[in-house]
Amino acid sequence: MKPWSKRPVEVATLLNPAFCALLLRECVKGFVQKNPEGIPYPLLALLLPIVLHKFTRELLPAKISTKMHPWLQEHQDVRIGFAQRCAALVPYYREATLFGCTRALLAFTEAGLITAPPLGNQPKLWGSHTEVAECLKQAHFVGRWFSGAGDVRTIYAMWGIRP
Repeated sequence: MKPWSKRPVEVATLLNPAFCALLLRECVKGFVQKNPEGIPYPLLALLLPIVLHKFTRELLPAKISTKMHPWLQEHQDVRIGFAQRCAALVPYYREATLFGCTRALLAFTEAGLITAPPLGNQPKLWGSHTEVAECLKQAHFVGRWFSGAGDVRTIYAMWGIRP
């Protein structure tokens, strides 16, 4: 990772660890609604390339009842460049995970799963119709979607990548 001061402003803004950690937290919160023990760490690596890629984010289904595999078969274009986006975002995903764990936004369980510890009542700092709010909403959706889509290998295979 480049030092913070050497990052382009756009990268520092969009991929800052605090924002990305909040996205990861929302994904975890969605996942644990169905699987309270936590989300497998490797699944979180898929979140940023899905949610921060506007084209993919805007195509995500509106209902959780839409199964991931049929949706991906219908929207195969979201997998174009997905592996490259995943690889490019791994350092930011790791940095965000570390940031989230050190700030008690995320926590590892004994089994190596990730949970989202309760924080108490937090005020919203953005409007509901902003791109930030949309990213957070979709991160929560993706977590819920992952929880019913199968194991890590299955989900990775659906997206055309390997863990």
